Amino acid sequence: MGRDEAILLVEDDADDELLTRRALEEWMRSKAIVQCPACGAARWRFAEAVYLGALVEARDPNLTEDGGVVKVCCGNCGHVLLFDSEAVGIRGLWDESRRL
Repeated sequence: MGRDEAILLVEDDADDELLTRRALEEWMRSKAIVQCPACGAARWRFAEAVYLGALVEARDPNLTEDGGVVKVCCGNCGHVLLFDSEAVGIRGLWDESRRL
């Protein structure tokens, strides 16, 4: 892979991550999820949203067959919301080896 191809891949990854984050933010707004239910702030940390393949202990097998969940934290109090990635419409847009 040449240098120019590597630069294009990095740019494509950044574009994909931005589109995924925007899709998550737009989906939350469409469901009237604007304020944190714990503190009332509207400071979601979309740039730090992550995909979780399964909610299991490290040594336990992942027996889920679904697409995982997306974790979004409140920037004010740290409250965490989890959403099914398929319901949000971003299943398949993420790469399990990186953040959203």
